[in-house]
Amino acid sequence: MKKFIVLFLVFIILAGCSPTPEQIQTAIALPQESIPTGTAVFTVLPPETATTTHTAEPTNTPEPTNTPEPTNTPEPTSTPEPTNTAIPTNTPIPSATSTAAPEPIFLTGSTDSVVDINKWQEAALAFITFKGDGHFAVWSYGANNEKYDLLVNTIGPYKGTVPIDFTDGEQTKRFEVTAGDSWEIAVFPLPYIRREKIPGTITGSGDDVILLEGENPDLLVVDGNNATGNFVIWAYGSGKDLLVNEIAPYSGTVLIGTDTFILEIKEGGGGWSLEVTTN
Repeated sequence: MKKFIVLFLVFIILAGCSPTPEQIQTAIALPQESIPTGTAVFTVLPPETATTTHTAEPTNTPEPTNTPEPTNTPEPTSTPEPTNTAIPTNTPIPSATSTAAPEPIFLTGSTDSVVDINKWQEAALAFITFKGDGHFAVWSYGANNEKYDLLVNTIGPYKGTVPIDFTDGEQTKRFEVTAGDSWEIAVFPLPYIRREKIPGTITGSGDDVILLEGENPDLLVVDGNNATGNFVIWAYGSGKDLLVNEIAPYSGTVLIGTDTFILEIKEGGGGWSLEVTTN
């Protein structure tokens, strides 16, 4: 009976020391500041905070729409230069005056060469010949090695007349010759030019430069059925106009400017015929 009384008293004491439910709620509600410093506190975060969040990947930026490509611009025809090129010419109309013409310049060689010339300050003509079978080419250059014109570019023997310094601002000071055999270049002043009266028919073969004696040229009737290679005709007046640029054989009729006074023909040596009509 005494043991029972003692145990009952101990139980009463322990029950008096236990916190009440109100005390527990109060303890839970204590702010973090009330927790003594120095105590390691591990706060349990809510699941969505404690878990490392996946940064949202950037949305797929729509790719730029396919910009329509430019339409296929038609490539230029085989004409290397546009027709009716308004290039000021440096070509005076040769006149039959008593003024003494400059002395011609004669150059010869038999291999690749660069030769200097001291030419007068005017347009001129070059009579060029080549007796070999290989590649033959002649370029004209200015005083500062500026490249002017490809005067000749052929395979095998060649004989023809080409213009020099017909374009304003050109003053040829040297030739570059590509050749594996003997060649000759004779530079003549413009009064040596071939002259043909118009209206009329002009015939020839290979490269040539022709002065038209007459007024108001109108049409150029071209017969190049016997021509070979690239067949080109330039007209010189107040500008430089490309009248024909075809692979021979060729025949046709083209307009010619009324101010035209010189024709330049480039052809492979088969032969050609030109009829010039007038108004």
